Amino acid sequence: MSKLNDIFKEVFKETNYTDQTEIMQFKEWDSMTHMFLITKIEETYNIQLSGNEIAMMRTIGQLKDILMQHGVIEL
Repeated sequence: MSKLNDIFKEVFKETNYTDQTEIMQFKEWDSMTHMFLITKIEETYNIQLSGNEIAMMRTIGQLKDILMQHGVIEL
């Protein structure tokens, strides 16, 4: 299982998604879980996301693109 899958399993109790899945579609999503998601991503990948990046992160695919822009190779 990938690091990203581990994060989504921990935060949203979910591993069934595609790149087109909107993060807000997870039934566990709310503003607090979204902030927990951001924190877990930053800790796991040792990166700092900007406010613009967080705002642009609507789908799993967009999240992956942002991670790759930060030099993350293994998702």
